[in-house]
Amino acid sequence: MFSVKKVILSLFVTLINTCFSQDLHLRGVGTTYSQTGKVSKKWNYNLNVTSVYNAYNQTIGEKTFPSGHVHFVPHLGFIRKMNDNVNAGFGYGFGRHDIFGLRENEHRLFVQSTYSKKYPRFSVSQRGRFEYRSPLNLKTNIRSDAAIGRYQLSAVFPFYDTKTSKKGFYASASNEIFFYVKGATNGPVSSKNGSLLSENWSNIGLGYTNKKNRFELGYGFQALVRNKAQDMRFINLCTLSYSTTINWDDVQFWFY
Repeated sequence: MFSVKKVILSLFVTLINTCFSQDLHLRGVGTTYSQTGKVSKKWNYNLNVTSVYNAYNQTIGEKTFPSGHVHFVPHLGFIRKMNDNVNAGFGYGFGRHDIFGLRENEHRLFVQSTYSKKYPRFSVSQRGRFEYRSPLNLKTNIRSDAAIGRYQLSAVFPFYDTKTSKKGFYASASNEIFFYVKGATNGPVSSKNGSLLSENWSNIGLGYTNKKNRFELGYGFQALVRNKAQDMRFINLCTLSYSTTINWDDVQFWFY
């Protein structure tokens, strides 16, 4: 039954939690290198390397979160083209983390599927990924595991006529949410922290492509539930990315 007293009490508790929350606000730079090449007629590989650097110190209470390298995550995936719109793949990733003053190394196995659709003035891509992660706390030498689902929705808006040209400037936007089915118990990396939706990544960017190479400058915002008290970690990033597609037939002369 509706109760004014219950509503007032709920708002009061929310206000108190907000006043005493210890949210962590970081600012830095995120860089990404992506390389795609053909393995066979149906299979491609993709090497993706992401690095995040926190540029400023942050102090909450008596604890200081120093500036420095936060994440380094290379992924190698193999992708099979199912049809013009759908592909599926699998791969392995390694994460090296230094976060909340704690270092962890993490193995990742993933499977994923992507659906892409082109429209007259833009294109849209949806990616679903499932990851099994195995982080090792380097301080305690304790290993745990986690199961995480990820859903990404992205769009690209070319500023050139894609029917007559393969190069030009474009804008992009994406958002990815993380479903923590099972969280690690040995540290902050891949921890569920009492929430199913523990992470959200958003990015907008401007770039240039010449079909085989793409350069992009953008802004990224990452939100993460960082502990069981539901305190948040926010990262505001200047993002720099470079993507390339390699045709090994064009460079095979290097092997002779």
